[in-house]
Amino acid sequence: MFGSRGLCCCSRIWNHSLFLKRSGSFRASLSTNSVVSKQKRVGTHNGTFHCDETLACFILRLSNRFSDAQIVRTRDHQVLEKLDAALDVGGVYDPQSERYDHHQKGFNEVFGHGFNTKLSSAGLVYKHYGLEIIAKELQLDQRHPDVYRLFLAVYKNFIEAVDAVDNGIHQYDTDQPPRYVNDTSLGHRVGRMNLDWIEPDQSSAKEDEAFHRAMELAGSEFLECVHFHAKSWLPARSIVMECLAKRYDIDSSGEIMKLSKQCPFSKL
Repeated sequence: MFGSRGLCCCSRIWNHSLFLKRSGSFRASLSTNSVVSKQKRVGTHNGTFHCDETLACFILRLSNRFSDAQIVRTRDHQVLEKLDAALDVGGVYDPQSERYDHHQKGFNEVFGHGFNTKLSSAGLVYKHYGLEIIAKELQLDQRHPDVYRLFLAVYKNFIEAVDAVDNGIHQYDTDQPPRYVNDTSLGHRVGRMNLDWIEPDQSSAKEDEAFHRAMELAGSEFLECVHFHAKSWLPARSIVMECLAKRYDIDSSGEIMKLSKQCPFSKL
């Protein structure tokens, strides 16, 4: 188990102006066919979009290599082959060539670290770029134990659900119908941002605008999750771990722990 250093990074996590710059610049870099010199180009499929590729595009553009990359939405394999990366399209998973699709036959990649849910494009990109992005948001070295802790916590509490929903994996092992309908998840909200069939303008440009809004929504919630875990979860964990280490001072059995300060403790 890593040492507890949660309090050291809380004040450095949230750079809201940087997030606005990232999301604001996306509209200018979203295209179906234009080429920008020297700018990295990331492909994903056109047509109906889902939560996983909108989130995958956002996360990848937070990395140093693909910072503010142009998004090219197409299913044309000849176009995709010329791009610097392809997400959720192309039928290939190969991180060496920056290909992150999960639809191909025989694909069974999981996150690891004890997680066994089949990955979507969001989980694939996070698996390979998450440590870098968490470290950058925390302004810590990638080898810092808090970076690794948040890397796992953000997957568990945010990314894994996106992976599972996109791959049709139910949260519970049961054949019973749900007792009520819940259409308020991130995936449902992203899905509703697709163009409605009654929209008079069904052009690619209009579709790309909707994708941009969906990417901002998914990305903002991803960063909010990182922010919460850095600002609240890590400090609470630090308190709990310190009190856990002192539990024998409370009772010789070691079965009683007294918190030195009120904080969340049940999900640490």
